[in-house]
Formats: sequence, C-alpha cells, structure tokens
Amino acid sequence: MAGKKKREIYKWTDEQVKFLLDKPPNYTWVDFAKIMNKTFNVNRNTGSVYAKYKKEKMLRNLASEKDEAQEAIKEPISEPDEPRFSRTRKRWTPQEELEVLVNFYSLSVDEARERWQRPYRAIAGRLESICDMTEPHHESLLMEAAKIVKQKEAMKRKPTRKERKLAKRAAKIAKKQDRLAKKIQHLERGMKNDR
Repeated sequence: MAGKKKREIYKWTDEQVKFLLDKPPNYTWVDFAKIMNKTFNVNRNTGSVYAKYKKEKMLRNLASEKDEAQEAIKEPISEPDEPRFSRTRKRWTPQEELEVLVNFYSLSVDEARERWQRPYRAIAGRLESICDMTEPHHESLLMEAAKIVKQKEAMKRKPTRKERKLAKRAAKIAKKQDRLAKKIQHLERGMKNDR
C-alpha cells in the first residue's frame, strides 16, 4: 500500500503538465523546476522536468499532425475545372494522323501524350483505326508515312562494308601525309639551323 502512495506522489497530474507547458521562456529549467516543486509540493529534479516537457511537446506535435492529416483526408478532393487533355474530344487533322503514323513507335508514352495532348489510349486507338483504313483518306496517309519512314531510315542507315573500308583507308593515308609533312618541316628547320 505504501508503494502505491509513493507512485501516486510522483505521477504527473494534468494540472502539472499544463503548468509545465506554459513555462515562460525567460526562466531557466533549474529555476522553473524549483517553482514547480514549491507550487505542487513535489520533489522533481531538473532533468525529469525537462524530459517530461520534451515528451509532452512531442506528443502534442504528433497529435496536431494527426489531426491535420485527418482534416486533409476529410476535405473533398476538388476536381480540376479543365480536363487533363484539352484536345481529347477534338477531331484529328490529317497532319496529326500522319505524325502519329510516322512517330508513334519512336516516342515514349509520356512523350506521345505531351505531343498530341490526348490520352495514350486515344492515340493508340487512332493509329489502329488508320491502319484498319476505316476512312477513305487513310490509304494515302499510310503510303505517305511509309515514304517518310523510308527516307528517315536511309538517312540513318549505316555505311556498307565497302564504304567503311574506303573511309578507313582514306584516314590511314591522311595520317601518313601528316607524318610526312611533319618530317619535312623538321628537316627544313634543321637545314635553317645549319646555315
């Protein structure tokens, strides 16, 4: 029974915690602990008073953060006034259709969305409908796109084995010419020095 009373003496009351949290900034912890001990007729050391203060501050901060998070969850998420892609419902122009045919496979999903300002599903669907030739002008679009792709590939094409061999031989000859020119310059300088 005596042990229980001792524990109750050292237990923090709500009044003590409130008093602790209202500590004026101009008091040191040593002075404040003395005032608190006299006010509540307890015998707490400075370290325990400061530790309790830190703990209570931390608990209050966590509680306020939790309340803010719950408030944020309760607030309805407002839908943006404008749709993400403003062009979703607009008609495709023949130029855009041609661009899709030529560039679709070379762009990433995000790049395609950004370029045509439509959801990726709409872009892929349009490509599929063009390839299925659902409209009369799609055949001519496909033929023009094929020409453009061939031109791009021709520009990117790797040199043939023969072309690489000729380029290597030309580089080798140029290197020899440079070496000979340097030797000639060196010999001319030597002749000038001998005079």
